[in-house]
Amino acid sequence: MSITPTIFIRGENIPKYLSEYKKTQWYSKKQIENIQLLKLKSLLNYSSKFVPYYQEVLRNNMILKNEFNYADLKKIPSLCKHELVKNQDKLISQNLFLFLSKKTTGGSTGQAVTIYKNPKAMAKERAATWRGYSWAGIEIGDKQGRFWGVPFSNVDRLKYKLIDIVTNRKRFSAFNFNEQSIEQYYRRLIKFKPTYLYGYVSMLTKFAEYLENQHYSIPFKLKCIITTSEVLNHYNRTLLEKVFNCRVFNEYGCGEVGSVAHECERGSMHIMAENMIVEILNGDNYCKEDEVGEIVITELNNYAMPLIRYRMGDYARLGTEPCECGRTLPILKDIIGREYDFIKNSEGKLFHGEYFMYIFEEIKKKDLGVKQFQVIQKSESSLLIKIIPSNNYSERTAVLIRKRIIESMGESIKVKFEMVDKIPREKSGKMRLIKALKR
Repeated sequence: MSITPTIFIRGENIPKYLSEYKKTQWYSKKQIENIQLLKLKSLLNYSSKFVPYYQEVLRNNMILKNEFNYADLKKIPSLCKHELVKNQDKLISQNLFLFLSKKTTGGSTGQAVTIYKNPKAMAKERAATWRGYSWAGIEIGDKQGRFWGVPFSNVDRLKYKLIDIVTNRKRFSAFNFNEQSIEQYYRRLIKFKPTYLYGYVSMLTKFAEYLENQHYSIPFKLKCIITTSEVLNHYNRTLLEKVFNCRVFNEYGCGEVGSVAHECERGSMHIMAENMIVEILNGDNYCKEDEVGEIVITELNNYAMPLIRYRMGDYARLGTEPCECGRTLPILKDIIGREYDFIKNSEGKLFHGEYFMYIFEEIKKKDLGVKQFQVIQKSESSLLIKIIPSNNYSERTAVLIRKRIIESMGESIKVKFEMVDKIPREKSGKMRLIKALKR
C-alpha cells in the first residue's frame, strides 16, 4: 500500500497512527490496558446512545458505563456470526459518517455480511497492519506479489486492478490455475521482482511445490513472505522458506474486525491491542491459563458498526511468557481454523476455497437470498451446493451461481443445489465451507 492524497481526503491519516503504534508497542502491560479501557468506555457509551442493537443489549444487562471496568466486559453477551447477520442493520450507528469503508465478507462459516467502518477506525487498522509488516522488514510502498482472489464482475476487476497499481502490487489469482498458469505466474513474478510475497497459505504452498518440482529458483532476493487467511503449519513454513530463501511471517485477522495479530522477528504472534481486546473463552467462561478456547474480539475504534465481544469461530490460546523481542503486546498462540480445501476439476485446474466466497459475496451484494452455503465436491465434474435460503432466493440466484462456476470451471461441471434448513458442523465444531474430494 502507498499513501495517496485520497486516503488523507477520506480522513485516514495512517502515518500519524503508525508513528504512534511504533511507540505504544513498547508500553507496559498496564499502559496498554489503560488505553483499552479508555477506548472501551467511550465505545460502550457511544453504542448505548446511537447503535440500536447495543441500546437494547447494554440496557438489558444494566451496564453502568461510567463505573465500567475491564472485568465487567464479560457481563456483555457475546456476538456470534449468526447474530451479526441477523442484526446487521441494528448494529449500524444512527450517526452519519463521511467516507465509510464497506466490505462484504463471506467468512469461514459461509454466511456473508457487510461491515461498515468509519475512516479513523480504518486508518488505525491499516496502521496496525503496517506496523506488523515492519517487523518483517516491509515498509509502505514496497512491491508486493499478491497470491489472492480476483473479483468476478468487470467493475470490481477494474477497481482492484487500479488499487493494485496504486499500491505497487501484482496479483496472481488463487481461483483458477493449473501448471500452465503457475508457470506464467513464475514468469510474471521474475519480471515484476517484488520485495515480498503475500497471500493464502495454501496457494503460496502450491506455487512453492511447483517451483521445487521444476527445480526453479527466484533470481532476486525477497525480503520475506507474509501468509494469511489459513493455518500456517510446519510443512508450509519450512517449504516456503526453503524454496524462496527468506523468512515467513504469519498474520491473523478477518474481514469483520481487520488485522488481529502479526508475527514478530522472534516468532510470536502479537495482538494489535491498541485496536482491540481479545478474550479466549470456553463456552461463556474465560479459559484457564494456557487453555485453548474460542477467540472473542471487541474492536475498539469502529463507531460506524461496533462489534463488541464478537466470536470469531476460530480457536487459540493466549501466551503467558513475554516475547524476546521486548514488545509488550499480548501474544496469541496455536491458532486453529481456516484451512480451506482446493477443488480440482476434470482439466486439472485448482480452485481455492476463497473462490466460492467471492461468488457468494456477489450474491450477498445483489441481495439474492442466500443465508449460508456449503460446497461439496461429489466428483471432478460435479458439485453439490447446500443453501440455506432467505425470502429473496429464486431461480435467478441459482442461474448466477451456476454461471459463475461454469465461467471458470468449464462447461462440463455439473452443479446441483440442495435447499436445507441447517448445515451441520464437523466433529471439531468448525463449519467447513468447502468439502473437496480426498486425493
